[in-house]
Amino acid sequence: MKRRQFVQMALLLSATPSLFAAAKRFQRGLLWRVTHKKMAASHVYGTIHVADARLGSLPRPVQKAFDAAKSLMLEFVPDRYARERFLDAAMFHDQQTLEEKIGAGDFERAVRYLAPIGLPREFINKLKPWGVLLNLRNPGGQDGSSLDGRLVELARERHMPLDQIEDVEEQIFTFDEFPMDSQVALLKHSLMHEGELRELAGRTLEAYLAGDLAAIWRLREEFVARYPDIAAHQAVMTKRVVYDRSVVMAHRMQRQLRRGGAFIALGALHLYGEKGVLALLEADGYHATRVF
Repeated sequence: MKRRQFVQMALLLSATPSLFAAAKRFQRGLLWRVTHKKMAASHVYGTIHVADARLGSLPRPVQKAFDAAKSLMLEFVPDRYARERFLDAAMFHDQQTLEEKIGAGDFERAVRYLAPIGLPREFINKLKPWGVLLNLRNPGGQDGSSLDGRLVELARERHMPLDQIEDVEEQIFTFDEFPMDSQVALLKHSLMHEGELRELAGRTLEAYLAGDLAAIWRLREEFVARYPDIAAHQAVMTKRVVYDRSVVMAHRMQRQLRRGGAFIALGALHLYGEKGVLALLEADGYHATRVF
């Protein structure tokens, strides 16, 4: 299996006038040069957590910034323990089952959907809804390597210091403390609209390749707007997975930014708008300039 494959796929305020200006500035661009007073410049790069052949090599400006960097910081760098711990947390360890949570019909849909990545029926039935949901939101079976994995390979080839923003327990907390009713509602909806999610994933990747952060965000919002019955559940997920984590990221990134020469890579959605990490860094006195 594909248990390791499962884990890798899983891993992954009121605005002031100045923040409204930031919202307009941070609508496009994947690579940003970040400076602060006398500190040496660093770079922040937005990635996308999928595997695709088009992501196999870094764009030239990104490669140039990476080659000049002294260290690499990612959202999360999974080791063997972290993978096993994440998988363990994604499963029920009592009498609860996925089938009893989402019903027999949707359980059969989940089994059919996950069969191509080698997950047996009994295993799937012990997954929590968020464990299945992550796979639906990040469909497998694509060719190529993820950007995060490629960056780790390059850093290890150069013996670069490697740091992470979150640890595995924080990653688990993001999903495991997600309200069960929202987990169930979003999973059932995703299983019902699997084809639309695949199309959304494809269009999102196209927007990413164009460096269009606003389009990535708009695609998400348009999808949710078509289904108001899940809007409240999706809002909970957006707050937990994007907004809350962006605040933590913007704070922890600064330990590398202060050293200078850092290359920091995180999901592109965390760069977008007045609540993204770039706007939050500027509120702390940094300045971000788009490079690519």
